[in-house]
Amino acid sequence: MGKEKTGKVVTRERILSSIGLAYRASLLTSGSDAVEQALRAGAVELLILAEDGSERQKEKLARVASQEETEVRAFGTNLELGKAIGRDSRIAIAILDEGFAGKLMKMIDEYKSILSDTKTE
Repeated sequence: MGKEKTGKVVTRERILSSIGLAYRASLLTSGSDAVEQALRAGAVELLILAEDGSERQKEKLARVASQEETEVRAFGTNLELGKAIGRDSRIAIAILDEGFAGKLMKMIDEYKSILSDTKTE
């Protein structure tokens, strides 16, 4: 797996743990309706969509995010995202803090880059 500036390996578990930390710090909102409302209010820095979520719902939220010029990343399953924040399942998580959003974007991008590198070898 890849390494962040801290030298720590970027794993799926570390990303989910960081999402959980953002939740405990009240730096995110979740659930389709709450996320859409936050997007329309311009409060979202990063939208994370579950890879296995409803295509219709993901497209709707991605469209709103695009209108609001909000970064979007697909990551994890709806069960993984829900578990990260102590819920059953979530197809959408909105990160409200710019610093946390930047950190998570880097981690997700690096993780996905490593996955694609290992698939091409």
